[in-house]
Amino acid sequence: METIPFFLALAGLAGGTYVMRLLGVRLGARARAGGEETTEATGARLWMDRAVVVLVLAVAVTGGFFDGQEVADTGRVLGVAAGMTAGMLRVPMLVCVLIGMVVCAVVRATGFGW
Repeated sequence: METIPFFLALAGLAGGTYVMRLLGVRLGARARAGGEETTEATGARLWMDRAVVVLVLAVAVTGGFFDGQEVADTGRVLGVAAGMTAGMLRVPMLVCVLIGMVVCAVVRATGFGW
């Protein structure tokens, strides 16, 4: 991987994560200052939740499905897909990672692939 694109991607992810956290703190402080202590989601909170999901999904797709500028091997793609599917089914994160690792290892061990 080349240096410049790597640092640009790193800066984008770090900046995006920082902005998400900062907005979450600001929105929480504003809600408490307004006297709201409710558990129902506001419009801003829904958008923040969606933005976090998009950021995590972008990292998973680029890191899991591509190896440099080429599509990754079958084991990696299927392992990431299995882990992401488990995450969408609300399985605990550790179990999602373990499912992805097992699927990737089985696919690579059996020689299945393109």
